[in-house]
Amino acid sequence: ERNADIVKMSSYAPLLSHWDWKAWNPNAIVYDQAQMYGTPSYSVPKTAVATYWLLGLGYLLINATAFYLPGWLVARPLLTSTRGWRPFGRAATGLLLTLLLITGVRYGLEFHVFKPLLGFDNYSRNTTFTAQWFVENSFRFYFDYVLYGLLYTFIRHHLLAERRRRETEQATTTAELTFLRSQLNPHFLFNTLNDIYALVYQKSDAAPGALLKLAELLRYMLHEAHHDQVLLRRELDYLNGLIELQRLGTKGNLHLDYQLRGTLHGQLIAPLLLVSFVENAFKHGVLTDAAQPVSLHLDLTATTLDFCLHNAKQAQQKDQVGGIGLANVRRRLALLYPARHTLRVADTPTDFQVTLHLDL
Repeated sequence: ERNADIVKMSSYAPLLSHWDWKAWNPNAIVYDQAQMYGTPSYSVPKTAVATYWLLGLGYLLINATAFYLPGWLVARPLLTSTRGWRPFGRAATGLLLTLLLITGVRYGLEFHVFKPLLGFDNYSRNTTFTAQWFVENSFRFYFDYVLYGLLYTFIRHHLLAERRRRETEQATTTAELTFLRSQLNPHFLFNTLNDIYALVYQKSDAAPGALLKLAELLRYMLHEAHHDQVLLRRELDYLNGLIELQRLGTKGNLHLDYQLRGTLHGQLIAPLLLVSFVENAFKHGVLTDAAQPVSLHLDLTATTLDFCLHNAKQAQQKDQVGGIGLANVRRRLALLYPARHTLRVADTPTDFQVTLHLDL
């Protein structure tokens, strides 16, 4: 009786098209088999369900071979080499080898596993079966799987390459920004410590206050300035502290026209972005002439910042105005605000002006 049921199953050739949810639902398989045989459900034995399930797994293995093998034998030579026509020759050879291996796997399963062990003959009703027909049928039937596998491999390779490219760019950008931020600290410390040293050397009563202000600024640089963005309010507090230090360094003779128009209500900005402009003005500008004050104007909206800094130059200049600090800011703006900023620098023999527009 068991053999008779297996013979009935063997008469149903296109098992591959029925390898779906029924493979995981024995009751559905029994019903499906009963419909094929025209017999009541109770007449289909449980052994037929197990056989049906094993056959489905076998054909799934052939499908998987046809789908994944081309990625290794055909796509890999094309993706890993770009020299001349050799990769195409290797890919063509890989395609032929893929089809032969698929045919071999199919032959091994159908004639050395399914037929002797499960009693399933997929070609019992094929009166024209020959070796040539079998090979051609395998090539023709599984060629679509090969194409789908190649398409999957190329798309997956492209997506992985794109993800690696983005990760590399992000890592490079992060490393560069970290380096640029680290350059700010020595520059700032060098200038500020020189001013405080002068106050201490002169035994000025302003020295302790300058040290306290420096400690506040360093606390901001260490604990907040390494974030990608900070509150604009905190950044302006930092600038105010820098101005106060400079005011102490000039013994209160700093002439600065500082205007802030607009409302601070949670806007964000990249940290230490404006400090180089202010440091540059303090280093190279005329600071103690009431007729030529340093002009610092900021105009704020909810989404924009307009920053304008103007200073008259000192008569004797030893260092290049701007220097590393300005180049640093240009690069950071290009990395952090691409297509979202406008920077204009006007450098004349007597004046220096920076105008920056930011879309926050």
